[in-house]
Amino acid sequence: MQQAKISLMVAWALMMPSACNDASNGSSDDSATYKSLMQDVLINADYWDEEPMILAAGLGFTNINGVPGINEPSPLGEEAVREAGGTWNTLDCGDQIPSAGDYTSAATPAQVTFGFGVPTLYSDGLPIEMSWPVLAGTLDIDDIQVTLSDESVVKPEAVSIFPNFEYNERSTIVIFGQFGNRYDPTTHPDEAVYPVFFEIVDDDTPLLLAGPNGQIRSAVGLTYGEPGDQLTAYKTGNGPTLVAAKLSVMSTLGENGPAAFQGNLPNDGVSLYMDRAQYRLRILTTGGFSPDGVLGVRPNEFARYFRLRAETGDGEEIWIESSGEHSIDGYSVEVVGLADLGLAAGDGIQYNDCYDEDHDNQIDIVLAGDEEAMRRITHVEIPATGDYDPLYNPGGPGNAPTPGVVYSMPSPRILQEVTIAIDDPMTVSYGERQ
Repeated sequence: MQQAKISLMVAWALMMPSACNDASNGSSDDSATYKSLMQDVLINADYWDEEPMILAAGLGFTNINGVPGINEPSPLGEEAVREAGGTWNTLDCGDQIPSAGDYTSAATPAQVTFGFGVPTLYSDGLPIEMSWPVLAGTLDIDDIQVTLSDESVVKPEAVSIFPNFEYNERSTIVIFGQFGNRYDPTTHPDEAVYPVFFEIVDDDTPLLLAGPNGQIRSAVGLTYGEPGDQLTAYKTGNGPTLVAAKLSVMSTLGENGPAAFQGNLPNDGVSLYMDRAQYRLRILTTGGFSPDGVLGVRPNEFARYFRLRAETGDGEEIWIESSGEHSIDGYSVEVVGLADLGLAAGDGIQYNDCYDEDHDNQIDIVLAGDEEAMRRITHVEIPATGDYDPLYNPGGPGNAPTPGVVYSMPSPRILQEVTIAIDDPMTVSYGERQ
């Protein structure tokens, strides 16, 4: 069985057409777009815990961050992706013209440079979720060490906050490099290589995090992983999951980013649903959730993937399983739809195989209704079985996988506790846009 690697799903081709030209090599200097991205700017950015910590980290997808030839005429682009171990979707886009990002989660070296400052070739993608947003100007490849199961210690080839570029996000670090292979450690313990331990280490510009009450703290010394951990999405049951969820009053503050990255904006709840968007249940994911590893999640698909758990004043459990209005203790809660994905339908935007979304680590479940009902919501669940589809990180198989190639695992059942942040939205701001 081919043990090829696969990569982070990216939307560079969708956001910035000029970044789509293929390049087999590039300058070692940071790209101008990368410099505009990696500024110490936070606007209403979410933090997820009172203390700074690494919430999750692990190998998600391998070998397709920097594949030359993706933009070659058919079938050469598809052949380049499949040869590298990626997938290439069969699309139904109506009269829309697909981009490369609709077909595959792979990225060319030039596209990597757009979001990560330097090109990589056939590198692996690995997200690291932090409890506090990072000051991006202090983030570089020397901040992070990864210990692998073969006892080697490696550092990234490239690092960024992309695709979490919006000023109210920025709590997920994404690193590209060589972090393992696709063997499942439960079935191939001798062949599998994967991360077991992560550490934020000291350098000339220590990584800084912004937290509540104006705190700025060094991330040096934060770790994730323990002996025996198998931190890879190629292990059975280790598909993408949730690490936090927070319900707050709807706000659009910080729902923007550097100009070069705004192709899928505005995608916030108000832009999609106007005054129906009263509350936002934001979830933090360990990978860019996708139906198959390539396609975008669509705003009208709440019932396909999610349900909410609530508890009445008498302790009765209630499940909210569909869009529309529901009642909890006589109080109203309406699931309006999903947001922080892509643009609203209309003006040529259709919810089909060419629906372009941002593939970042946040998804918003937009709600309306009574505050008393919101306070009774306790959990968000991704059942991933039965009537509910699982979700994949960008290493997923797509809808036309290559026979014999190993892809990353689907999401397991996830039941994530919801923090009620109606009184305090748990956000921070820092710096000024340049």
